[in-house]
Amino acid sequence: MNPVKLCLLLLLLLSAPLAAEEYIESFHSDIEVRRNGDLQVTETILVRAEGKSIRRGIFRDFPTRYKRDDGRELVVGFEVLAVTRDGHPEPFDTRNHANGKRVYIGEQNVFLSPGFYEYKISYLTTRQLGFFDDFDELYWNVTGTGWSFKIKQASARVTLPDMVTDFQLTGYTGAQGDSAQNLEYRRTGNSQVYFVTSQSLERYEGLTIVAGWPKGLINEPSASQRRAWFFEDNRPSVIIIVGALVLLAYYLILWRWFGRDPETGIVIPRYQPPAGYSPASMRFIERMGYDNKCFTTAIINLAVKGALEIDDDDGSFKVIKQQALKPSLAPGEAQVINGLFAKGGDSISIVQSNHSILSKAIDKHKKSLKRDYAKKYFSLNSWLLVPGILLTLVLVVRAVSSLPSEEVIFKTIFFSVFSMMTFLMFAAVWRGLSRRGRSGIFRAVINIIALLVFGGFFITSGLPFAEFAEVVPLPLVGGVIVMLAMHYLFYHWLKAPTLAGRRLLDQIEGFKHYLEVAEKDEITLQGAPRFTADLYEAYLPYAIALDLENQWTAKLNRAIAAGLIESHYSHPRWYHTRNYHDSDFSSALSVSFNSAIASSSVAPGSSSGSSGGSSGGGGGGGGGGGW
Repeated sequence: MNPVKLCLLLLLLLSAPLAAEEYIESFHSDIEVRRNGDLQVTETILVRAEGKSIRRGIFRDFPTRYKRDDGRELVVGFEVLAVTRDGHPEPFDTRNHANGKRVYIGEQNVFLSPGFYEYKISYLTTRQLGFFDDFDELYWNVTGTGWSFKIKQASARVTLPDMVTDFQLTGYTGAQGDSAQNLEYRRTGNSQVYFVTSQSLERYEGLTIVAGWPKGLINEPSASQRRAWFFEDNRPSVIIIVGALVLLAYYLILWRWFGRDPETGIVIPRYQPPAGYSPASMRFIERMGYDNKCFTTAIINLAVKGALEIDDDDGSFKVIKQQALKPSLAPGEAQVINGLFAKGGDSISIVQSNHSILSKAIDKHKKSLKRDYAKKYFSLNSWLLVPGILLTLVLVVRAVSSLPSEEVIFKTIFFSVFSMMTFLMFAAVWRGLSRRGRSGIFRAVINIIALLVFGGFFITSGLPFAEFAEVVPLPLVGGVIVMLAMHYLFYHWLKAPTLAGRRLLDQIEGFKHYLEVAEKDEITLQGAPRFTADLYEAYLPYAIALDLENQWTAKLNRAIAAGLIESHYSHPRWYHTRNYHDSDFSSALSVSFNSAIASSSVAPGSSSGSSGGSSGGGGGGGGGGGW
């Protein structure tokens, strides 16, 4: 081949990638500042399309949501007035994005041939000016720093409504945060200034301009207008915060009308439990609700009566039925025995494979206690929660639907769920630490481990929580958590004992005083019964029911140390264990046995746990690309 032709061919091959490059030949922005502070902007963008990124047209991103220096959110107005391509109207579609709007220019089924195309985008935007003590200012990101194309030249013209005697001008170029000033600026008329770059802008670089003028030319927003903007900027959070205050007022009124307990009577020490009430029924009435410990104390009380025995093989429990004795049973205790041994046999292991039997026995016991004691001794008033819950659902839906985009909605929901789970874990740790004895410490340690595992998983997952927090309205998340906490707290606070229930609670308080009284105070008790092993065993179910098992066993240990009870006393006859320590007997029985019942009564899988600035600053900005 001829050497000259070969060189020409190589030059053509080397220039082919350059010819196929897509870029912005020029980006010019005409910015008209209106007297009311609005801006009407017309952007003229001349692009080179090669069918790569620019196939149907271009898109333009425009931020409308900003974070102020004080952390508050600012939402500016944005309305597209007209879009043309080469002087002719062009279809466009405006969609919400995380922090603003994206305008797609072109048609889905119309593809462009390679060549130059001139797009003009006219739009109106509000709240872009800065009003300071001595001057007003336009700090405007002309091109944005989000363009994936090189911009050969960028320029802007700013026009004010009246003549200006003193302009303060500067500008910046480069990537986001850069402070280079590769531009020129000059005054071109009594009310007009012009900015132009002195060198091309690479991908993700932009032009930012600053123009200041004396005060009085533009009408500054009034205090009422600023207040209106504040509520509009923070509408989702305002909805939730106002709703939380309304919900609090609603619940406080209801609590005053329905939830206030009758006055406490005179409480005197009692050396016997109130007659006719089992340990389970006392716990049910005192807590005004049922839990697994009610069932646990019922079994232990039946063991004390001789109807059952409990076998503990290092935490593996078995309940054994005793046929010889037929003791008198308290309300609900017959349902416990019938439920545990409904399928016959003389024993049942407290394991998850027996969850169906255990859950049915618990349900029968619960229904029996509820039938005999609920309405007579206390009122739950739970129906009063329904309007509050419905109000919360309406407010949350309304607030979330006011968020600017699906992306922000998703991040807000995710961040809310994560925050609530973390809050619940911290609350569980606090509850454990606030409980007395080894059981509380054990629960706190378990929840701390769960919290560390949960936190470690999300930290190592690579999820950008800091980025989420930048777009998520944190007052909204906090308000939702507060509202959920109010439902939980007032569910308990709206419960109220009846007059009969209040009298019984006074008697229970008197009995609790005897169970928990410290050694130094025992000498003040008059007529207290002699402490024996039989007395200890008889009252142990009541101590467990009232969460005083540690204090009651401390009395046992003091009695043994004082010689009132024989030192070889180890444990009740109805409790068989191979790993016994007398110092923590009752706590171990209460916690371990209750935990075994709680875990074994649930089916597997049914629960789950202008001085200083930079490129990219100011209003405007964004970027764009092809589609």
